[in-house]
Amino acid sequence: MLQTLNGLRYGGFRRVKPLLILAFVALEGPTPRRRLAELLWPGAQQPDSSLRVALHALRDLEPSVLDRQEPLATALSCDAAHLLGCTGLDALNAYPGPFLYGVALQGVSAEFEEWVLGLRERLAHHVQTETLAHAERLDPAPAAALAERVLRLPGAAPPGPELLRQLLSLSLPGSALETQLRGDLDSYGPADLARDTRPSRHLLGRATELNQLVAWACAAGGGAAVISGPGGIGKSVLGREVLRELNGLGQPVIYVDASAFRTGSEALAHLADLLGRTPPDAAPARGWNALARRPGDDAVVLLDGLDSLEAPADLLTDLRRNLPRIRWLLTVRRPLRPGQLWRRPPAQDLQVRTQATGDPLTLHLSGLDCPAPEAVPGEILASPAAQLFLREASRAGRSLPAAPDTAVLVAGVTRRLQGHPLALMLAAAWLRSEDLASVHRRTVEADRRPGPDHAGAGPPEPGSLDAVAAQAWARLSPEEQRALLTLEVFADFDPQDADAVGVGEQLLDSLLGHAFLERSYPGHERLRLSPALRRAVRAHSAGQPEQRRAAADNHARHYLTWFAAQPPASPAVAEKLDNLLLATGTALERGTLTPAVLYGLMGHYDAQGQHDRGAEALTRLAELAEDHGAPDDVQAAAQIACMWLLQRADRLLDAQTLATRFLGSPLARDPGHRMRVLNTLATVRKKQSQMGEAAQLTRQALAVARQVNDQTRAAMYLTNLLGHLVHLGEFAEVRALLPELEAVLVHGPATSIRATLAWVQLSLPDPPYAQVLAQVAPLLDTARAAHDLLSGTQLLLYCGMAHLGLDQPRQTLGCVQQLLAMRPDDVELATNARFLESRALYALGRTPDARRSARRGLQAARAQQSLPNIVEGLMTVSRDLLQRYPEPVHAQLTAVYGDRRTSAGHREQAKALLGREPAQSEAFDPQACAEQVLRWLEGR
Repeated sequence: MLQTLNGLRYGGFRRVKPLLILAFVALEGPTPRRRLAELLWPGAQQPDSSLRVALHALRDLEPSVLDRQEPLATALSCDAAHLLGCTGLDALNAYPGPFLYGVALQGVSAEFEEWVLGLRERLAHHVQTETLAHAERLDPAPAAALAERVLRLPGAAPPGPELLRQLLSLSLPGSALETQLRGDLDSYGPADLARDTRPSRHLLGRATELNQLVAWACAAGGGAAVISGPGGIGKSVLGREVLRELNGLGQPVIYVDASAFRTGSEALAHLADLLGRTPPDAAPARGWNALARRPGDDAVVLLDGLDSLEAPADLLTDLRRNLPRIRWLLTVRRPLRPGQLWRRPPAQDLQVRTQATGDPLTLHLSGLDCPAPEAVPGEILASPAAQLFLREASRAGRSLPAAPDTAVLVAGVTRRLQGHPLALMLAAAWLRSEDLASVHRRTVEADRRPGPDHAGAGPPEPGSLDAVAAQAWARLSPEEQRALLTLEVFADFDPQDADAVGVGEQLLDSLLGHAFLERSYPGHERLRLSPALRRAVRAHSAGQPEQRRAAADNHARHYLTWFAAQPPASPAVAEKLDNLLLATGTALERGTLTPAVLYGLMGHYDAQGQHDRGAEALTRLAELAEDHGAPDDVQAAAQIACMWLLQRADRLLDAQTLATRFLGSPLARDPGHRMRVLNTLATVRKKQSQMGEAAQLTRQALAVARQVNDQTRAAMYLTNLLGHLVHLGEFAEVRALLPELEAVLVHGPATSIRATLAWVQLSLPDPPYAQVLAQVAPLLDTARAAHDLLSGTQLLLYCGMAHLGLDQPRQTLGCVQQLLAMRPDDVELATNARFLESRALYALGRTPDARRSARRGLQAARAQQSLPNIVEGLMTVSRDLLQRYPEPVHAQLTAVYGDRRTSAGHREQAKALLGREPAQSEAFDPQACAEQVLRWLEGR
């Protein structure tokens, strides 16, 4: 590749003029020889001769580097061209320095120098644009770090007001970067700043509220604060600014879009995923990247838009009881009294009473401060409401002069609209096509004209957002109105999605200019109808039911068609999930939904580890399917998906109840539905340590799968059954089923089934270690080639077990190290790997190291509250501990042997370590056992 960034070279070749020819042709395309001679040798007596010498040097270097035909062309790749194709942070990483930096451009034409300088700035601008687009999706701290890199990017043109404002919006309050950016902006005159059309993301006129909330958030202990106010008043902006400033102080902050929460269980399910249970490879949820991070004790969590929740007091009480040190910041529209948000604990509940840190702080936002009637022009234009109006006017392309008559009209507009931020934005948008005096007159008319929701109910209050929205609606063209009615059915949308249903980019730009649309959340390309204006648009939509029905049908068709082509774990599905749920509901109402969509949603929630959230969503869809009398297969799919996600969320009693009800309903007459539910109930029984019943239910599911000739599910159920039988010690049945497992390999995921086969063989009383090793080694290569991380790590674990069985502990340790490097965040895998490592270290005579590994594994098992893993840890160290603590270790082994929840293999190991079949014992307490063994391993 030709290197033109931060220098000029091609391999070891560094002659400037030949490489400049190559760079120009590579970046500009086929170029005539005469053109190159004019650019690079403008003052030479024989420029053609100089060009021939340079071309000869290139062809000596590599004959095919340039075509010999006229015009000259090359297929050589160039780092600058590659950079222009990079997006996001890849662009910054692909930029080592400015274009042709340090290259002496001697004897070239002024035109060529202009080309170099122009391309240098273009490349740097591309890097800045892509880096900022990436930065706006990040937490405030890393976003600010990238903003500083953008400001100081070598080769970039001096930043103008637009870029400085964008960087300022990413800087941290009080930082050196913010100080520098404000100073740079101050150096520009009013005319320069008026041309800046980017809206500032910083607050106007909310300094008192911001200071009060930051002081509240920095206090010790937990608590709650509520920001209330009408739609469009700036609650979310204020809440996000609080988080931004706290982040600059180093305090953990989390943003949660709570607008979709309907019930407390739904909200708790969502928060459980966001506060630490989302797997590390899951797609990010909305908001800053801090969403998927478990908060510290002093974290501040913003629940933004918590308006649809049925019982906010119940939710906040649960949150403050279970996460007592978190500070909860809520934004809601309707003013709520403290008693509506926090149930005082009973006097006898001392723990909860001490955790409650008083009533919530409540702030109700009204409009921005408007100029007083007696204010002079300077005071008028300095008021927060006037500043917001002037800022939005500049966005509309109208720079208003700082004249007395302007100030008077601006004062009238802001006072009439009562400083309501969104109303001011709507009114400022009218300046695109009329003068300030006309806008003033329209705000007067808005006082007298009801909005669509007020028809027949008397005029709205002065300054009502509905009244201004009605005026704004009337100013839209018919095409723009139709576009808004179409977009009203979206939760939010990518511009490409809107284009797919007939709302093109030009219409989107127009609606953004009219302030009807906004970003879904900061730093993201997705748009949405402003929530505060949704009611006004919906009122117009209600008058045109056929158009709304057609829009909803097109929306559902678009998203469900797209969803059918996506893998469940795709991050793009997570981004469009709200629209997918709306589309699914529409299809249910129309009777066009297929079971595949419901199973696809189940697969998505399962793949993302969001089982509680998925169960809540599927519960609502199941109820909707029943209400609309959906076909049996659709109702069954919704209920089956719901119960599966419930068991994955370890809500076993709920899953068991739904499964039992289903098996007694007419829906269970369908064999396909019945076998799915039997399998789900078997999984529940397994988790409840009722392995005998789990095996029996799996046998029934397997029989149905054979009956309907569903070979894929037969393969899955057979592998499940073998796992149950191994646990129960039914090895005769296991050996009888192994040939059938070999026969169904072609019907299921072969690598996964062969991995199960290896585990089953290793669990037999006399494991064929050498045979397992020979089977697993090629499978491991296949899994690696397919990037199948799950199967690969399982197979590597079985390799380690086989090596240990063949008395090859050093090879086992090698497998363990690979395992821990491949999936360091997988707690279950790490636990098994540590116990295997401990056994290998014991075999090598390295007892202190073996104890350390076992201790780490047992700590993880205790945190998991996993009975099988705790027992495995006990078995790993029992031979060692029996030398030091014979009586208590004997008691623990006896308890394991007498507990029917433990596997047959573990009971046999306990019996072998005891040297006899023990008599009746005390009940086995896994957590107490883990605590005791850890004390022993730590020498306490």
